[in-house]
Amino acid sequence: MGNLLLASLSADVQLRLNGIGSRVLLDKSAVLVKAGTSQTHVYFPFNGLLSLQTITPGGRSVEVAMLGREGVAALPLTGGAAAAYTMIVTVSGEALRLSADALQAEFDRNPALQRAMIRHWTRMMGEIADGSACHLFHSPRQRLAHWLLAASGRIQSSRIELTQEQLGVILGMERTRVTKACVVLQSAGAITLRYGRIRIVDRMRLQSASCECRSDS
Repeated sequence: MGNLLLASLSADVQLRLNGIGSRVLLDKSAVLVKAGTSQTHVYFPFNGLLSLQTITPGGRSVEVAMLGREGVAALPLTGGAAAAYTMIVTVSGEALRLSADALQAEFDRNPALQRAMIRHWTRMMGEIADGSACHLFHSPRQRLAHWLLAASGRIQSSRIELTQEQLGVILGMERTRVTKACVVLQSAGAITLRYGRIRIVDRMRLQSASCECRSDS
């Protein structure tokens, strides 16, 4: 599995980016960027899953976007401005890491990279807009089913290793509501549950339980 945004670029651009970056492991639960700080490095995931979360002064959080191998964790290049989000590794994996300054320099000189990253940012803005409506109008069951479909599509796996407490943080729900939604989906034959692991066993049933929001999966 490789990064799809990088794969869309010409071979010489890929070589240049690989030459100025390094391949790193992203450990589960690692915080890559904290809200209110400058993003010093950017990441092109090869696999795994990242969560961009907004956190309230009271400590509650909710995911505003997820990111996998389809794009780059750089929203957007801001010239050292403070990040408006916290970026956390949800599913461990690998990524190409570059300094934000190095990517900015390459972005400024390369129209193809500009177009690819702007397309990526536009798609993510659409996901954030959809997510805002989803949080407001859809049930916990629908939101959970939608998130599982989107996450599964990005990591190319039917197994997602997260506790219900971790899902509650991502979805901005109390753990009891996540548990009830998981039980409903398991009773419907869409998923199976073990502590710290959810497996999708019937994708069609999970899609039927989901809302109409796009999952990009």
